[in-house]
Amino acid sequence: MDAVETPYDTVLYPSHPLPQTHPDRLATIAGHYGVAPAPATRCRVLELGCGVGGNLAAMAYQHPGSEFVGIDLSGRSIAIGRQNVAELGLANVRLEHCGIDEITPDFGTFDYIVAHGVYSWVPAAVREKMWEIFARNLAPQGVAYVSYNALPGSRFRDAARDIMLYHVRAMSDPAEKIREGRAIVGLIAALVPQEEGYARVLAEQLDRLNGMSDEVVFHDDLDAGATAFLFHDVVAEAGRHGLQYLSEARFAQSHLGLMPGYVARLLDRFPPDAALEREQYLDFLACRSFRQTLLCHAAVALDRTVGPDCVRLHYLAGHLVPEEGVADPAGAGAARYRTTRGVALVADRPLVKAAALVLGERWPEAVAFGDLVAAAAARLPGGAAPSEAEVDALAAALFRAYAAEQVDMHLYPPRLTKAVTERPEASLIARQLSESGSVIVNLRHARVTIEDDVARRFLRLLDGTRDRAALMTDLADALAASPSAGAAAPTITAEGVERNLALLASLGLLVAPA
Repeated sequence: MDAVETPYDTVLYPSHPLPQTHPDRLATIAGHYGVAPAPATRCRVLELGCGVGGNLAAMAYQHPGSEFVGIDLSGRSIAIGRQNVAELGLANVRLEHCGIDEITPDFGTFDYIVAHGVYSWVPAAVREKMWEIFARNLAPQGVAYVSYNALPGSRFRDAARDIMLYHVRAMSDPAEKIREGRAIVGLIAALVPQEEGYARVLAEQLDRLNGMSDEVVFHDDLDAGATAFLFHDVVAEAGRHGLQYLSEARFAQSHLGLMPGYVARLLDRFPPDAALEREQYLDFLACRSFRQTLLCHAAVALDRTVGPDCVRLHYLAGHLVPEEGVADPAGAGAARYRTTRGVALVADRPLVKAAALVLGERWPEAVAFGDLVAAAAARLPGGAAPSEAEVDALAAALFRAYAAEQVDMHLYPPRLTKAVTERPEASLIARQLSESGSVIVNLRHARVTIEDDVARRFLRLLDGTRDRAALMTDLADALAASPSAGAAAPTITAEGVERNLALLASLGLLVAPA
């Protein structure tokens, strides 16, 4: 296409992995409702608005047997993305500089189509084209992901946006617009009397703006054309194009796992066949401001009676840490396990307590349900096989934990390892990203931050060729060759090497042996 500069050429949009768009996540959730999309290991994925391709490249590295295609209007983003893909040696990624309106049937069909941060920020004609792509280019059992600003919650966001857009209306420099936009919201929030409800709205919006990167503020909040939608209007558009609502990309948001008790009690009155009405009222009750909606073809027969039995078909993963130190699963009373979200999983049955310990010890690996039952039973006195009633109770407890985002479920678990081999290997994509900054992609398709420069240098040495002695020698040489200004080179010890290896393994950065 012709080179036409866009705001995304001037200010690059952050291109990070989006766990909620990963084919494993989409296949897992779709499977709960009876959809059978292609496996994550052998699928085709299309991303609309891929930026520099950071999301797709991380997926492609994990799944070399799948094909990933991304498009973006920003020529600069595509050029950078192609260079990154080439450096990673990924033959299964194709990045195209083109608009959404240029996607034709020749692109073929895709098992998963992802459009994150696009729908609310494009004109109506482009949104219509997106619907045509979802309907025409999505495989019969495929899943489409589309995120958008939702009502009524976005009305609070717009209160701040209106202030910002008016204040920066005559400015052209992106950095100035970002700086002044935040500043004016902060000023007005400070001047409004704190007893006013409006003050709370502005304070919350200021916290949101301060927690976002400059690039996201520029593209998401300072785009005058950004539009929010009611859920039922989006679903109506889907229906007009032969598509139907499936779920949210965060299962907990559709299954009420993260909702306050009063919301769950009210919405539980809706039967499974009233799922759409339930979702709309959920937005009204929870004041939802953003949705990550999954769609499939209307011809697919869905089963919305999702329950604990689905746990038996999956791998489970959970970063669970006993609050009281070393826990005895056979001990009396309930045990509490701290999760990555900072909330506690409470277990009172011995098998459930033992399973929580196993998941915590195996993290970040995922464990098949049957293997988890066996490992948990082995932690109990006698090690006898549990009764079917106990296994049912474990499945129910894990399902509740999944619905509350305390554990993850996988159909296609990531190929990573908790065990540190003789010649440990970190993922190539993590090693390359560590060259340029502290934000790294792990093998769970999530961002991790490693601020320590020595740890990042150590990570880059983990290419699978070095044993412990070579790691110590080469790390010392690397640090001596480029010392930190004014600081003595740190002492490299065998204990430090083991500690760093354990840390990197726990972060999901070590590749499992083939």
